[in-house]
Amino acid sequence: MKPSRTIRVIGLLLLGSASLLTEAQIAHAADVKSVSRLAFGPDSILFVADWKGAQVHALALPAPVPRSGEGTFNIVDLEALLSKSLGAGKVKVEDMAARPGSGEVYLAVSIGANKTPAVVAVTSDKKVRELNLASIKSTTVALKNPNNSNYEFWKETPERSFTVTDMKWNNGELFVAGLSNQDFASTLRRIPYPFTSQQTMTSVEIYHTTHNQIETRAPIRAMSFATLGGKPYVVAAYLCTPLVTIPLEDLKDSAHIKGKAIAELGYGNTPADMISYSAKDPSDKPQDMLMLLNYQRSGNIIPVSEVEAANEKPGIDKPVPAGQIVGVQETPAPLVGATRIDNLDDQFFIVVRRELEKDALQLVSFDKAMLFRLTDYVSEYDFPQYRYNNNAFQLKNFKPAHDILMKQEGFPELIGSHE
Repeated sequence: MKPSRTIRVIGLLLLGSASLLTEAQIAHAADVKSVSRLAFGPDSILFVADWKGAQVHALALPAPVPRSGEGTFNIVDLEALLSKSLGAGKVKVEDMAARPGSGEVYLAVSIGANKTPAVVAVTSDKKVRELNLASIKSTTVALKNPNNSNYEFWKETPERSFTVTDMKWNNGELFVAGLSNQDFASTLRRIPYPFTSQQTMTSVEIYHTTHNQIETRAPIRAMSFATLGGKPYVVAAYLCTPLVTIPLEDLKDSAHIKGKAIAELGYGNTPADMISYSAKDPSDKPQDMLMLLNYQRSGNIIPVSEVEAANEKPGIDKPVPAGQIVGVQETPAPLVGATRIDNLDDQFFIVVRRELEKDALQLVSFDKAMLFRLTDYVSEYDFPQYRYNNNAFQLKNFKPAHDILMKQEGFPELIGSHE
């Protein structure tokens, strides 16, 4: 099966129109040149960012089939699965987004030496379905003043590939972070949906807490949203790793604003992804949280209450010594090697990661209550001779979690084997 210029189809995809699309707006996402970022909006709309074309496409997917069962993901050989399913050689995962309410996970991939773009849907039973982007009903918006540089960082990474560094849906708008062709290149766009000619484009500068300088070029690498002091904010992470807050009310067209640096999370790092979620605190009350993934560090679990408290203080305006973490209290999460994360549902995260010990690309779920995969480790508990021996501490604190995780990760036959 040879890659086409657009996107091939594996299996049959039933097409449907979303309620937000009128007949006058229906078009096709033809001639997609790249797929760098994905985001889900309302009514089964999948947003696809094409940095080479400097466009964002809104695909009207058919209504999802309701998810049945727990549907935890334990795909520990993702590269082999994609290569076999697509009839291709090397497949690189560019981005990932979970489709709400479906149990499906969508991956943006580049195929082979030519990096042919594709979007595939993957389910927990290892079924892969590729979307035909040229035939799905869609609308398209062109990004204003896109970056048009021919420069390559380190002679291999095009500056234009940072046209869209993150893309998130929030309260009726698509927020697109990345670069423009302006002197102050770091840009945050607000794009209403359904698409119109309206597009708010704001340049954002920050004080970089480790570099000790005002920066206007390096873009936001990962972002999410939070309500702070009763007002909506973008919470953004930059290279190295300042955490910055930006009031949504300041994001006006043609404005140049300064984000407030509220924290520093460590030097020598590139943020990979950020999401919002809810977790229970020790008193069993729901608490708003942020999860930040990093390429060179473990993940950061950050309570929104910490961000809110930091945002009430003056922003950081003095250099933070390399290695220090200041501004917020965060909890490291064992997510080294994870490059993408999303909310699969209320109970589970879904994660794309490079499992370093096995050098394997994986698509796996994590229970939010534990943020831990038992099968990542071989410990005292895993030896066949081990027994809990009616030890009250072990039976209360470890055995229940072990039993849950063994079932979730595909080893239900081991439950009870150490009693």
